Amino acid sequence: MAIFICGMCGHIEFGTAPDTCPVCMSPREKYAQNDRVFIESEEKSKEAAIKHIPSVTISKECKLIPELSCVDIIVRIGKALHPMEAAHFIRFIDCYVDDVYVSRVTLTPAVYAGACFHLKTKGTTVKIVENCTLHGYWQMEGQI
Repeated sequence: MAIFICGMCGHIEFGTAPDTCPVCMSPREKYAQNDRVFIESEEKSKEAAIKHIPSVTISKECKLIPELSCVDIIVRIGKALHPMEAAHFIRFIDCYVDDVYVSRVTLTPAVYAGACFHLKTKGTTVKIVENCTLHGYWQMEGQI
């Protein structure tokens, strides 16, 4: 599948580049195709996988909004929790349902490397993409 990266905010689109970035509203011209972005991150830092591959827990019972029908996607970055330091941290965690972008959580070194998405979107596959300031892009998929 083709992978396009926004040159302004780092957002990834699968399949085709959008007319405008759903995160920063940059035009299509700001996207560059790199179908190997995840492979390149792993190749340049094989030992980093333990701290970068997202761990995803899917709960069909929403804890935050129990009166509504939603799915909780709980994300932890790394089997060994990723460090969050000024020079080395997770910039963002993006959530996709069936390869369609849903939402982003932006992180700073002041928080731990994790997030929770409360989805009202229906689908079959959730994909989590994260970006590390030093080690690039990493992803994990799971079934909803």
